[in-house]
Amino acid sequence: MDFNKPTILVVDDEPNLRSILNCAISHNGDRVIEAQNGEACLLICQQQLPDLILIDAVMPDMDGFACCQRLKATYGSSCPPLIMITALSNAEFIDRAFNAGITDYITKPIRWPILRHRIDTALEKKKLQQQLDEAHRRIEYLEQELAHQELLTRSITP
Repeated sequence: MDFNKPTILVVDDEPNLRSILNCAISHNGDRVIEAQNGEACLLICQQQLPDLILIDAVMPDMDGFACCQRLKATYGSSCPPLIMITALSNAEFIDRAFNAGITDYITKPIRWPILRHRIDTALEKKKLQQQLDEAHRRIEYLEQELAHQELLTRSITP
C-alpha cells in the first residue's frame, strides 16, 4: 500500500454503494476507509483525519448535513474537503449542503469520471491551500526575525 496516496473516507449507510465507491476509488490507488453514518465518520476522524470525505446526505442516526457541520466546527480550516454524494438534487438541499460546509456536490447516479475529477480537484486545492498556509507562516516568521534583527541593530548602534 502506498502511504503517499490520499486517504478517502466514504460515508454512506448503503453497504453496496460503499463497496462500489471503495473499489472505484482504490482502483486509482487511493486508500479508502468506510463509515456507515455520520457518528461513525466523526469517530474515525478523531482517530485518523482523512484527506477527503465522500458523504451521503440522508443516513440514520446522524445525516450528512449534521456531520459536515460538526466536522467544520471541530476541524475548522483543517477539515478535509467534503464532497456530498446524494440523490437529493433540488436547490433547497444543495443550499443546505453548502451551508453545512461541503466543498462539492454530486448527484446520483454517479458519473465516475466526474467523481474522479472532483476528487482530484478537491485534493489539489487542499494541497495548494496547505502550501499557501505554510508560505504565510514562513513569511510571518521571517517578518518577526527581521523586526528582532532591527531591534538588535538599533540597540548596538550609537
